[in-house]
Amino acid sequence: MMENEKQDTVARLLALMDKSPGFAGLGGSIQTITRLGEDLDGGTRAITEAILRDAALTSKLLRISNSSRNARGGRNVSTIDQALMLLGVNTVKSVALSLALLGSLSHKPQSNQLHAEIVTSYFCGCLAGEITRMNAPRYSAQEAHVCGLLQNIGRMMALYYLYDDVERARALQAEQNLTEDEAIRQTLGTSFEQISVAIARQWSLPDVLQNSLAADLGKAPPRVVSTALVWQQLCAAFCRRVTDIVFRLPENREKIELSKEIEYFRLALQLKESEVRELVGRCLEDTDQVLAEMSFPCNVDQARKLLRKASERVMEMLSAGDSLTKMDNAIDGKSPVEIIQHVLRLIHDHCNFDRTLLCLPDSSSGLVAIAGVGNNANQVTARFRCFGAKPDLFRAIMARRTDTYIADVTTPAYAKLLPEWYAQLVGARAFVMLPLMSGGKLLGMLYGDFGTAPASAPGGWAQAPMAGWREILVKALAAGQTRPV
Repeated sequence: MMENEKQDTVARLLALMDKSPGFAGLGGSIQTITRLGEDLDGGTRAITEAILRDAALTSKLLRISNSSRNARGGRNVSTIDQALMLLGVNTVKSVALSLALLGSLSHKPQSNQLHAEIVTSYFCGCLAGEITRMNAPRYSAQEAHVCGLLQNIGRMMALYYLYDDVERARALQAEQNLTEDEAIRQTLGTSFEQISVAIARQWSLPDVLQNSLAADLGKAPPRVVSTALVWQQLCAAFCRRVTDIVFRLPENREKIELSKEIEYFRLALQLKESEVRELVGRCLEDTDQVLAEMSFPCNVDQARKLLRKASERVMEMLSAGDSLTKMDNAIDGKSPVEIIQHVLRLIHDHCNFDRTLLCLPDSSSGLVAIAGVGNNANQVTARFRCFGAKPDLFRAIMARRTDTYIADVTTPAYAKLLPEWYAQLVGARAFVMLPLMSGGKLLGMLYGDFGTAPASAPGGWAQAPMAGWREILVKALAAGQTRPV
């Protein structure tokens, strides 16, 4: 059944690509870009002619060449030949591919997500090229760069052509608290990686590119690289995994997950952890600089924030024995905590919070977070504990039992009441707290924060759909709550 769904999805996607404008013509652009020569000696004429046929590409390359970062001795770069010698084919290919992708997006509703995905592709290509240049100079760094650039092509094509299906997967992810990959496989019957492979075949891309997208790695780490084909496959796979870690996983998991991938590929790619970490930072900076020079509509920080949000799961800190997890208290066949997880995700996405937590009153005056979604949600949920004789801002708001928006936590009156762990662990600039009431009793507090304060005070907490979601949370808490104040 799954194999049939996979074939149906891929066939439907390829058919849409053939019929529709936009990304449908991207295959030809990629083929042209990947054929740009590596050896500039004697080969610049054909490359120059190809570039000059694209006015946007010509303009961007000259702009980048004359930026303060690339300027040499105050001399202006006025020809494509000069730009090629200064920037190198690596940058030319990256800029060309990014422009081909960007020009295809128009004003589609998913354009912001696709912009962010282009940023990840640029970074992945930069990282693959640099690792090859440093650790395997006998192989083509240019080839590695393009292999890295294309690692994300299946995800981007699915977002562009199958957007409604991807959105259904996200709804399923929220409803069942799945990982993104689990939800995509259930909805599409295949993965983004498998879609990439099918597209590369459809476009008849060079064997090395097709092979780099089809890495089938086992549990045992690869040890020996004997050919360029194997190197490019392993290097691209490593860089794709690093890119996913850097752009999609919560910050608190980045260090340990990166260490795991470095260890897995260490022998085959001759990796040293300190060098890789330094290189990742440098490639992030280079990506930001070049995209800024292109006036690209998304930077690295914006891409990481958007894509991490799409990959988040709701974390909960309850034990199996907690009454909220018991099916004895089920509503419509779901335990209270399953309902809470689903609604928290809906609120988180709707309000565009950086972090959303559900807190319960504990004893006579304490406040404890039990579930959360967003940036470092598991760490924050585990530490969000307000107790003791010393007053704090959160318990003061809880005592008022009214909707409260704090626009700037650095205001002296608020700052002196913030717990020490808040500034160190959370660091939000503004937050909202909303009481969840039933029959005059406080069942919980909904917390949502913003890393930077919104331009205007958010509101509408008592209006649809927020009012309905709050009522659902109240019902779930009432069904399993054993500690109302």
